[in-house]
Amino acid sequence: MKSPVGNPTVELVTDSTVFDIITNSIKNSDQEEPFIVADLADIVYKFKLWKLKMPRVEPFYAVKCNDAPTVLHLLAALGTGFDCASKNEIESVLSIGVEPERIIYANPCKTRGFIKHAANVGVKMMTFDNEMELHKVKALHPDAELVIRIGVDDSASICQLGVIFGCNVKDVPHLLEVAKQLDLNVIGVSFHVGSNCQDSGAYSSAIESCRHIFDLAEKLVSIWIC
Repeated sequence: MKSPVGNPTVELVTDSTVFDIITNSIKNSDQEEPFIVADLADIVYKFKLWKLKMPRVEPFYAVKCNDAPTVLHLLAALGTGFDCASKNEIESVLSIGVEPERIIYANPCKTRGFIKHAANVGVKMMTFDNEMELHKVKALHPDAELVIRIGVDDSASICQLGVIFGCNVKDVPHLLEVAKQLDLNVIGVSFHVGSNCQDSGAYSSAIESCRHIFDLAEKLVSIWIC
């Protein structure tokens, strides 16, 4: 059985295996355009596994990984949060009925226009890793809920992002002091160990750094980071 899902170029197939679909498409002499075959049931399985193993941790799906409407609709129905890095990604997620409270604007360096847009559509949670960003947020979105992004060891990853985003841990005290002076609300810490990380120890080390920052925030500026 086939049924269209929003976009006419997307179909749900419930009576064939992934292998059968690929094989039949290859055999079809009329099939000349590239196509993707995905097992949506695997997304559901992984979501349930996440909730089973880490019930206190709410997943936020990075829209940049795959923004296919079918995938986004499924994840929205499951109740995930969404990690958006641009205005367009935010609009894509909001357009399918996701509440702005379920979105984190995970881009530490945003344009003034993008910050204004986030404020206008009600997206409060966003990341930062530099002082200039704090001043922009203060001017354009003072009610934002800020997450400081720290740089961590991503040497064991295929795609390393540490040279682009994430402040040095030694700069955290200054940034928290500035946030306090500007009366901004810092609610958490984030990190990215890079894509296709080959070392689980990178996560442990990064989490240890987050714990240190939690303690530091309470001691230095009486900021309670959750």
